[in-house]
Amino acid sequence: MKLPEKFTEAMKFLLKDEYFLFEASFEQASYQAVRRNSLKIDKTDFEAKLDFLGQQVAWCEESYYIDDETRPGKEIGYHCGLYYIQEPSASLPVSLLKPNPGEKILDLCASPGGKTTQIGAKMKNKGVLVANDISYSRLAPLKRNLQLFGITNSIICHETTDRLKLVFDGYFDKILIDAPCSGEGMFRRDEKTRKKYNGYVIEDFVIIQKQLLNQAKELLKPGGQMVYSTCTFSIKENEEVIKWFLSENSDFSIILPEEILTLHNSISNGLEGMDNAVRIWPHKHRGEGHFAALLQHKGTSQSNKAKLETTNSINISEVESFYKEIGLEKEEFYKVILQQNNRIMCIKDLPDTAQLKTIYKGLEVGFLKNGRFLPSQSFAMALQADYVKEKVNISKNQPEALKYLKGETIPAEGSNGWKLVCIDDYPVGWGKLSDGMLKNHYLKEWRLQ
Repeated sequence: MKLPEKFTEAMKFLLKDEYFLFEASFEQASYQAVRRNSLKIDKTDFEAKLDFLGQQVAWCEESYYIDDETRPGKEIGYHCGLYYIQEPSASLPVSLLKPNPGEKILDLCASPGGKTTQIGAKMKNKGVLVANDISYSRLAPLKRNLQLFGITNSIICHETTDRLKLVFDGYFDKILIDAPCSGEGMFRRDEKTRKKYNGYVIEDFVIIQKQLLNQAKELLKPGGQMVYSTCTFSIKENEEVIKWFLSENSDFSIILPEEILTLHNSISNGLEGMDNAVRIWPHKHRGEGHFAALLQHKGTSQSNKAKLETTNSINISEVESFYKEIGLEKEEFYKVILQQNNRIMCIKDLPDTAQLKTIYKGLEVGFLKNGRFLPSQSFAMALQADYVKEKVNISKNQPEALKYLKGETIPAEGSNGWKLVCIDDYPVGWGKLSDGMLKNHYLKEWRLQ
């Protein structure tokens, strides 16, 4: 593999005698992994149902290595939202952050949603998860991944960090900053990043990284924690950025959780004396290049509670009729708010974000169209098979499973009306049964080609 010249010069200076082992690692295949969605499937069932899983990733109990021949995106389990396809090192920052149910957490640079879904699964749909990205074009995959995972307590924002302060000043328990960087750690798996590198000026990234840290600290409640991470090797973008931040903010310190400290052979400490930071090197560990540091705020005062969205239950007869038709009795889905463009949303104790550009919030249950209620794809993915009485369950080994995911009409048994469509008891979408034929309502944008 041809590496950029200015990169090799910098790494030779940094690694000295280790450089030749480092360089040789770029001739080896990159590692691949899938990360289990604990909202939908437990560890025992996951390991039993997926025959392509390898060894568990040391720093993430939900993540498993897979071999180069596996195509997990083509497996039925992916379309059921049972896992996320994620390079193994990328799961490290959230393992440092340690999200918990009920917390208020911000993923500041969230798209395409790998780390956001990891946070959301750990939160168990309890608390507030804000996923923000400055790039509007990157929000579509973020939204899809959150919906696919069945996450119902998220808010997707398209804002600058300083504008988030209008609502979230001193609000969050935890913040993840997976900062824009030069991407050196992805050279082995991403040719585009490698080719762009010579046009990068490292100092430009450093300016952005420092700005994100400085602005994000204002959104953190006293006593809260932030994880700063990159997928690059550069000391300028990693240890030096953290050293600068700590020198400017005496009320922060860098810490390393006990469970991460025990991973002596799986990770490395930071450089330049920053032993509480974490690095992954491709010539030492089973993953691509990564850096992460957990920053602890030393304060103890009260956090900002933020104004809640007004969510008095609205009785919408069309929605209630649909719930009765499918036999849904879960009270949590009866708390709805009618938003713009006839979208029906289920909002659970989420803050009022009217001042911000928000593209998605809570759970989109469905739409009102010409006096009829049409259930949404996100609603199906948020359900479990035993939540409803009216459903069609297909085995993944039946040809109808793939036909459904392609948007085709399929034969099915049962009474006429709306059905939750499941594959091996995992919801994937909706269908409407009429005289033995199921009309397909799987979202067109998600259909297999």
